Amino acid sequence: MSEPTFYSLKLLSVKRETESAVCLTFDVPAELEEKFNFIQGQYLTLRTILKGEDIRRSYSICAGVDDDKLQVAIKRIEGGVFSSFAFQLAAGDMLDVMPPQGNFYTQLAEENKKRYLCICAGSGITPMLSIIKSVLSREPLSEVTLLYGNRNSASVMFKEDLSFVKNRYMNRFNWVNILSREEQDAEILFGRIDNHKGDELARKGLINLSGVNEFFLCGPEPMISEVSRGLRANGVDESHIHYELFYASAEDAKKVVKKHHARAKQYGGQLSEVVVTVAGRSSRFELAADGENILDAAMNNGADLPFSCKGGVCATCKAHIMEGKVDMDLNHALTDQEIAEGMILTCQAHPVSKKVVIDFDQ
Repeated sequence: MSEPTFYSLKLLSVKRETESAVCLTFDVPAELEEKFNFIQGQYLTLRTILKGEDIRRSYSICAGVDDDKLQVAIKRIEGGVFSSFAFQLAAGDMLDVMPPQGNFYTQLAEENKKRYLCICAGSGITPMLSIIKSVLSREPLSEVTLLYGNRNSASVMFKEDLSFVKNRYMNRFNWVNILSREEQDAEILFGRIDNHKGDELARKGLINLSGVNEFFLCGPEPMISEVSRGLRANGVDESHIHYELFYASAEDAKKVVKKHHARAKQYGGQLSEVVVTVAGRSSRFELAADGENILDAAMNNGADLPFSCKGGVCATCKAHIMEGKVDMDLNHALTDQEIAEGMILTCQAHPVSKKVVIDFDQ
């Protein structure tokens, strides 16, 4: 990975999408265009300083790769420090932005003739909009179905954009709205997205599950877990199920506590020598297996490392383990292949061998 660099970008516009969501469009100067080229489904890490504290959050890019603009959408969450701050922003303001990251995509090719099924809820539409626009633009033979869940019609983000896409690609884009707290004309469109709802929609012919090549899921962890389990049970190969989480769940918090107790019981106060290298500079320190995570420990020892969510979700803090062994509390971001190749999430990693060497530059 490269050095964790932020660039100051001017906001071209701040558009209110719904009562609780805003869309930020950035002005990318010509000299930074290459750094901010993105792949559909990727995200940006934004940074601000509030009351002397470094606050960072990751938000998915919602523009298509051919839209010639860089946009993210932010949904305000109760008690959310950065999301509340975002509602005070205006055109002309400056924000620190890290170049695009993330692996929530498949490679596009003009000759592809695929069927994509995008399943999302709430603000999970943000990376999906980028994926949908890009697929339909870059793959003229491919088809996309969007199954989009919300509480009510007022909370549906990107209505105008989705309507425009529907009108432009009428024969290749199918959009189904599911509302959980507002009745619609058809009873089948009321409720939550789960496996039962998917089967019901398929039986009624509203979505076509046969011949789908790529499944993209984004939304609450329970929805993603249930739908992905259902897909695997129906023979869908893991490599064709792609998912993105925005937040760690309450259940995850319990897992973290359980993991901590297990490490304390197995390793006690065992100290490890930890070496962390980023941008050619190394930090060396001792860390207990049942102590803080490697990311926090390294930064407390003066290292300037890339991070954002600190919840095992965004993968901004991923690095290669070059020597030794770690135990991760959570992992919602790395694939099995990445783990086999030695990637770890430093915000979730704790040393469990005498020496651990980690490199952000590999």
